[in-house]
Amino acid sequence: MEANFNHEQSLSLISEMIERARNNVQKKAGNSLIYWGYVVAALAVVNYVLLHTLDDILQSFFIWLAMIPAGLVSYFMERRIVRETLVKTHIDKINATVWQGFLVSFVVFTVVINLLVVRLDMQEILMLNIPVMLTLLGMGIFISACIFRYKVWYALAAITWAGAIVSVLVKLEMQFIVFALCMVIGIAVPGHTLNCQAKKNHV
Repeated sequence: MEANFNHEQSLSLISEMIERARNNVQKKAGNSLIYWGYVVAALAVVNYVLLHTLDDILQSFFIWLAMIPAGLVSYFMERRIVRETLVKTHIDKINATVWQGFLVSFVVFTVVINLLVVRLDMQEILMLNIPVMLTLLGMGIFISACIFRYKVWYALAAITWAGAIVSVLVKLEMQFIVFALCMVIGIAVPGHTLNCQAKKNHV
């Protein structure tokens, strides 16, 4: 009897942690997702335009340096939001770690790709950039969907992975359009969903 009680108590505690973590995400993450979804999508579209207007296509990729000031803006946004966040749970920390891993992987892969282009003059390898980014992004969305039990996010992860496959089949310039669409669908849309849910639940 005691074992059953402990088992039920454990399940209840886990469910409570997940619900609290979901509320935390709804309260703090919606605006961040919307911000990054649209910022990266906009940069991808600008990169697409620059590829068709600049003589040296490699110069078009410098637009991504705008991620640095965008990151600083996001940092100060997050600092303000964290102060208003509910008590952090272990699940919150797991999810944060997943996306920290995504960020590190994003930076390392970008450095590797650019070093190969510069050192070995392998411009063709730039075709791998967006497919790999979308694959990593899909993984992050999928893991978050598992953690918070957001069923719709499984579909969004699948769309992002499909975008990775499609981007391999199109020309380099069209990859940026696919990337922009995936950022809006896979990042900005979940952000709007979270904000709507937060407003509905008054969190």
